[in-house]
Amino acid sequence: MADNTTEHPKLYSVEESFMIPEIVAELSRVANGVPSMRSGPIAGPFMPRLLDIGAGRIAEMDADGVDVQVLAVSAPGVQKFEPQTALSLARLANDRLSDAIKANPTRFAGLAVAPPQLAAEGAKELERAITRLGLSGIVINSHTNGEYLDDQKFWPLLEAAEALDVPIYLHPREPEENMAKTLLAMTGFTVGWGYAVETGTHALRMIAGGVFDRFPKLRIVLGHLGEGLPFFLDRIDGRYPFEMAVTGARPLPRKPSDYFREHFTVVTSGMNFAAPVRAVIDIIGADKIMFAADYPMESQKAEVDAYNALPLSGEERRHISELTARRVFKLDK
Repeated sequence: MADNTTEHPKLYSVEESFMIPEIVAELSRVANGVPSMRSGPIAGPFMPRLLDIGAGRIAEMDADGVDVQVLAVSAPGVQKFEPQTALSLARLANDRLSDAIKANPTRFAGLAVAPPQLAAEGAKELERAITRLGLSGIVINSHTNGEYLDDQKFWPLLEAAEALDVPIYLHPREPEENMAKTLLAMTGFTVGWGYAVETGTHALRMIAGGVFDRFPKLRIVLGHLGEGLPFFLDRIDGRYPFEMAVTGARPLPRKPSDYFREHFTVVTSGMNFAAPVRAVIDIIGADKIMFAADYPMESQKAEVDAYNALPLSGEERRHISELTARRVFKLDK
């Protein structure tokens, strides 16, 4: 039986995008000024909201009932750029984000951006962003030039995240080239399906590639209720040993679902629907779930209203609204 009579928790919204003009300009240059699902946000109705990390955004948060936004540079971040350009723009974005948080410390927290394509230098930038700028994690927008975080060349960044004890938010972007041949051909289904296939597959590659055996304290955040993975955990566990036996491949030390439950936290961004939220609570627990609106790509008001209408117990609502985010991103420091 739902219990909505307990004290109302604060609402932390943890997948909320921003941009800086310099990244927009470089994305536009790389895309020859042509907006598309591949270009990233270089034009259109989202731009004013993406570029505002001050008073206008806070006014919308107040109107919509959001207490705190955890901000991150919008996909694809700096991952399409030449490495040194990516590093320079990452530093600039992290500085700007830190300034916005310092100006509004009770309303904003933030995730660093660092270039996976320059992993060792990216790791140093992540350390600076966490230890000197006060940021709370790192966002990586799925693949980098068609390559994934199971590739050991990216592991200096994973090692830094583990050592700093901060999560990696594995955020969607347009599918990599081979996958895109099918997914981008289905106009209208790229965001609602293709992004989840891309990012959920990335997460499974990390499990299959032994990332969490090498980095046992590494923590990953997945949006959109885990990009579909919670709904498939039993199916994956059931067929994994069969496939290992058929192929003769060496199995992982633990079940795939054990890695997911230990290392992943999921976010409701764009998926604040009663049935799937209840299912994911039942599968992994409310203390592994955080709220997000996916601002400004989704209507913040509509997402908040949908979330507030969910039939949750008081304890479930406290975890999803506030307690999980405070723990995962260490927001009480």
